[in-house]
Amino acid sequence: MDRYSAAPRFVAEPIHDSIESAIAAVGHRSRGALAALMPVLVRYWHELPGHSPVERRRWLEATRARVHAGEATARALVPHALGDHDEEIVFTATAEYVGTHPVSIERRKAAVDEATDWIRRGLALNRGAVFAALLSIGDVAIDDALGGLRLILTPEEIEVVCRRAAVDRSRATRAFLAEWLELLDAAGQPEVAGRALVAEALLRAAPASP
Repeated sequence: MDRYSAAPRFVAEPIHDSIESAIAAVGHRSRGALAALMPVLVRYWHELPGHSPVERRRWLEATRARVHAGEATARALVPHALGDHDEEIVFTATAEYVGTHPVSIERRKAAVDEATDWIRRGLALNRGAVFAALLSIGDVAIDDALGGLRLILTPEEIEVVCRRAAVDRSRATRAFLAEWLELLDAAGQPEVAGRALVAEALLRAAPASP
């Protein structure tokens, strides 16, 4: 899986009649049912094999620039979060959709509910990156919503979550990992899939010694 980190770029650039313009158009619509996004998602999936991760990260950078410039709503980030499988793209789009641009409590809660539903229903191509992005926000209420979704993750998805969580030394993330480990231990199956990954992530997320 691709691992890439690019510095945010918030200067909007002209776009042509392309997948980028289709994504930008999503940000001009009000929040609605996922079905309304399907034409753009289908086009994204169609374009996916023909464009490298680097190119697709540029699409995301263009979308972020438009959202920051007020030219599109955060809704334009959703096709990147659902339509891509690149870990960095999905992580960044989800974290920004939920954690940065919804400004009111109601909009934030709606975005969180929507993103957790992507995990629950298997709508995202990279559920692990969506889960990791939500966990990285460090909000106890979001972590509570994620608690019931831990058991549906595959070992590969758990690996993504734990690798991301290991570099986040926030108290909320450590508490989430500790509770997860307790649940796995309580199951009485020390070799259960993901147990070693969670334990290692918790160890690595411990505060650095002075």
